[in-house]
Amino acid sequence: MRHRGMRRAFEFEGLVREIIGDLDLGHITPEESLHPGDAGFDIEFSNSVGLHLVECKVPGPQTRHRIKATIEQIVTSSERRKENTKLSLHLILATPENLSQEAFEQFRSAGIEVWDRSWLSSNAVKVGRIGQATPFLGEPASSDSERLDNQADGLLERLEGTPAGPEWMRYQKLCREIAEFLFCPPLSPPLWEMKNFSSVNRRDLILPNYASDGLWQYLRTRYQADYVVIDAKNYSESIKKDEILQIANYLQRHGVGLFALIFSRREPDSRLLYTLREQWVLHDKMIIVLSDSDVKQMLSDKKVGTDPVELIRQKIEDFRLSV
Repeated sequence: MRHRGMRRAFEFEGLVREIIGDLDLGHITPEESLHPGDAGFDIEFSNSVGLHLVECKVPGPQTRHRIKATIEQIVTSSERRKENTKLSLHLILATPENLSQEAFEQFRSAGIEVWDRSWLSSNAVKVGRIGQATPFLGEPASSDSERLDNQADGLLERLEGTPAGPEWMRYQKLCREIAEFLFCPPLSPPLWEMKNFSSVNRRDLILPNYASDGLWQYLRTRYQADYVVIDAKNYSESIKKDEILQIANYLQRHGVGLFALIFSRREPDSRLLYTLREQWVLHDKMIIVLSDSDVKQMLSDKKVGTDPVELIRQKIEDFRLSV
């Protein structure tokens, strides 16, 4: 798996390098002449504007943690590279993913230009390399792509128009529609406000997981995600420890399983990580919090045919590596 990932990253870097050359954007520094060590970028090219430093990421960063880490990596490397040139530096992130508008703004604020799926698609067509780019873009859009676009845009508009706070029922219903749009299929249609046997614990939404392949199948095998339990919390502040413990009480090895998602308007407070880690380390319960920013990224993924569960995969990796 690791070898395939490295090969894919290498092939994407080669594609970007060839498109830069075909577009005649500038003089490309030969690979063997790239600056060694931590200050090295995947691609460098120079023109009358200055020296352009390109960092290629496959898959692209989608979580808050990865976006921040990528920005820090690019900025830190550019500071080191600055020591070896008098040219004006221009920073670029190249990725075949479709980043959300929020992610775009974060990179832009850090002075980093983003070449994403849209850039790759339009320029691959322009220079006759669309066949080479197809493995990164996926299959051509289906006939119902316009419907998906409209549905995703409609859900995004409603999310942005739903205030955090008292309108919890409106938000809960919206999260059901978003979850069904993003994950069904391969997950089965949602079960609404299911109670456990004692009727003590009730969860907003449960998606049966009978996926036979892909990441959902892996989540079922590794994290006992036989049923994906979802809670929607329309709080104006970060959720607290009690919200984590409430959903943790519902997760049972011989019941719905040990995997849950919490839709929350805000990013979780850093102190909440201790509770999440405790549930994982002591009880094998994997609970992932999805903020508005995460949901927007997944809606953006769905529009262009990227599997929205990629963001969940990245969040699990970020979490596991922090334990």
